Amino acid sequence: MLVQMPKEKLTLSVDKEVVEKAKRLGINISDITEKVLTGYTSAEKPEGSIHDAYKQLFDSILPLLKEFDCRVKIAESWFHVDEEQRIQEDETYLTQYGTFFITSFAQSEDYYITDIKKIPTEEFLTPEKILSNLVNEMAKSQEKRKEKMGEILMAKRIIDAMSETLLNKQPTKEK
Repeated sequence: MLVQMPKEKLTLSVDKEVVEKAKRLGINISDITEKVLTGYTSAEKPEGSIHDAYKQLFDSILPLLKEFDCRVKIAESWFHVDEEQRIQEDETYLTQYGTFFITSFAQSEDYYITDIKKIPTEEFLTPEKILSNLVNEMAKSQEKRKEKMGEILMAKRIIDAMSETLLNKQPTKEK
């Protein structure tokens, strides 16, 4: 028999846009927050390196990337010209295949890597920023999916109309 623990009210501040997008996606923020806090307080802390911890985070993200057919920005690097000026060099994305896609502004060449340890730990975004990026990408993907479905249905209607018109106008062949 499962014993239900008494609940206590918690006030949590989350970026308004993220909350709105989460609602549109059908994400119950209260349930997720409770699950995360339960997991965090009851689970063992990750052993090993920062890379190992990020790998665990990314492994949990992969099913969502596959479902929503998207990628999420997880790291970025900057070149410091001086104390006040810096130029972005790279952006790193986790793909739905578990690979890392790197957009290199400095080299003007994009490429993929598979080894997370090739990403310097100081380039990883914070887990909060990665989560925010993930929700944003899922929301964009859902909108694109709706648009694509509308386009597919419109194309189907056009083809059906063409087929009906063209096939009905052709003279019947003599036997």
